[in-house]
Order: sequence, then structure tokens, then C-alpha cells
Amino acid sequence: MTKQEEAELRETHESLSVLLSDEGAFDAVLDAVFAKMDSNGDGQLDLNELESYLQGCCAGLGLAQPQPQQVQGVFKQLDLDNDRGISRDELAVFLRHFFQEQVKYCALKLHLPR
Repeated sequence: MTKQEEAELRETHESLSVLLSDEGAFDAVLDAVFAKMDSNGDGQLDLNELESYLQGCCAGLGLAQPQPQQVQGVFKQLDLDNDRGISRDELAVFLRHFFQEQVKYCALKLHLPR
């Protein structure tokens, strides 16, 4: 691992650790992500909004576009109450888990105690 990669991992680990321990900061990030995804502003994410967001993320990262069945699978996993919409709270469950997994990954790569 290069010094640059190590520095980036340390920064990610520290930033996400702080974010996970500060509810106000987590809520601010959650609100920003949810607002960006909720293009029609109805307070729920539908399948089309999720697909559009994922397509934009993949394009920005130079990744292949997700297949419709992949988007449907992600939607089904995020829609915890099966009401055909993803609420802010449902997205929060995902983001918190995602950030926790990223902290674990960084700690593993940096050989930090977990």
C-alpha cells in the first residue's frame, strides 16, 4: 500500500468513525443523500429514483450501469416495510450499516484494532 493510499484509508476511517458517533452529522449526511435521491420531493424513494441515483453513481465511478434486476434487488432490500417506497428511516438503516462496514474494511487494511 502506498503512503497516499494509507493516508486516504486513515482519513476515511476517521471521518466515518466520527460520522457514526455524531448523530447530528449522520442526520445531515442522510438528509443530503435522501434529498439528492428524492427527485420528486415526495419524501419516499421509488424504484425510478433509486435507479437514476445508482446510474449516476456508477457513471461517476466509471462502473458498468446496473441491470434492472440488480436495481430491483437493491430496492427490495432497502424497502424494509414492503410499501414500495424507501423512507428516510429505511435509507438510514442502509447508510449506517454501509458506513460501519467501511470502517471495518479500513481498520482491516490498516491493521487497526476493531
